[in-house]
Amino acid sequence: MASTTIFKRLFEVQVLHDYYLTTADGVSFFDQNEADKNDLLSKKMVNRLYDVRDLFEIEADYATKENFSKYKLVLANTVFGFMVGTEVSVENKSGEILYKPRFKFDDNPNFTFSIKPRAPFLKSITNIGLRPVVPSIHYFTNKDKDEFDEDTVPSYKSLPISNKVSTHQDNKSYEMGALADFAGTIKEALQYTTGNDPGHWEEIADKRFVSDADNILLPHRFTYKIAKSQNITQIEIVLLDKDSNEVKTINKAATEALENIDLDLSKVDENDENSALIPSDFYTLKVIANAEPEVFYSIYLNDEMYNKDHLAVVDIRMDEQDSPFSLLDTEGYLKTRISATDEKITHPVFEIRFKNRRTYWRYNKEGDFSPAEIAATAEHLAHDPEKLTSIKPKALTETLVPFKNGTSLVLPYPSRPSIKIEKERIFSEIFINPSNRLLNSS
Repeated sequence: MASTTIFKRLFEVQVLHDYYLTTADGVSFFDQNEADKNDLLSKKMVNRLYDVRDLFEIEADYATKENFSKYKLVLANTVFGFMVGTEVSVENKSGEILYKPRFKFDDNPNFTFSIKPRAPFLKSITNIGLRPVVPSIHYFTNKDKDEFDEDTVPSYKSLPISNKVSTHQDNKSYEMGALADFAGTIKEALQYTTGNDPGHWEEIADKRFVSDADNILLPHRFTYKIAKSQNITQIEIVLLDKDSNEVKTINKAATEALENIDLDLSKVDENDENSALIPSDFYTLKVIANAEPEVFYSIYLNDEMYNKDHLAVVDIRMDEQDSPFSLLDTEGYLKTRISATDEKITHPVFEIRFKNRRTYWRYNKEGDFSPAEIAATAEHLAHDPEKLTSIKPKALTETLVPFKNGTSLVLPYPSRPSIKIEKERIFSEIFINPSNRLLNSS
């Protein structure tokens, strides 16, 4: 009798973007319960309304491809991300159907994948930084993560591989849309801000969205961005290791305002050819500018993983063990199995959750708006000559969720995903003309 080769899924990574997954009534995908999420994803797939392959190019790096060959693994890109399968042997243990990899992972390999943007407008619709102080890219891993308790009805647990939102720092500059943790409360910046002014922040639910806390991967040599308008004449940049020990300190001073500073963190002393190399690892940058309060940035220095043209790196590790994020159980079996009661238990499904960008919707008209238009929208729009601007930022979505003034009026939606940064805010421009009226019946 011919033998049968059986492959089972070792793990899966789903890239979920709320710009495409928000429903027509304005409900975020991440506010829905597990069954409704699965139903929506199924409909999107069947109707070809969501395909990560249109947004990103996802590829395993060279070492991972070598490991795929060594351990006889297969990679499959999917409409929601990608999955990795392994050849298995099947065992029945007390009525439970278990799967064990045929080729033992004897050295705890890690599997690394690059995510490169394909959609030209991705940053316009995604709540990620537009002007970071360092040229970092995002780093996602299953290592040292905690299950996320979904506050839905019914509740359930999920496996996002983004980091928890970073603690707010009073002297740090935040872009509009940045997320920060204020003593356990997650808030989103309503404008570019350096403080904790309550008017600059709005509380949001914690959904473990991708945030600046994930934007940490850097090469050993990079440029720290300083605008001349900041009028910084003295700066100290200290590299700290995971135990907060000083690794290297760089001081710069000038009589005129400093601009972008090139940092070399490859050696403790780049002027000494015998100096110790600084290894790839996780560090903290402590920055003190003009003797003001210090600001901290979490970074991960790794020349091999970093590519400035990539949005992110996904690093799935076998050395994460005995946790919901591990790939195998404590006895070396796959997580996927069929229980003794015939329940199908799935493989680990790791999620990368992108929040859609919010902008101020600005309505423009040649000639001013009429008193009736201004009065009808006063609850939601602030009036300037020839302009009406949303008082609060509104989410951008592929499904054209109407901007409603009560229940009687529907306001036009931005026709393009392009955005404009102006002073402290990010705007979406909407032009009103005879064919695109401001006020429409709902």
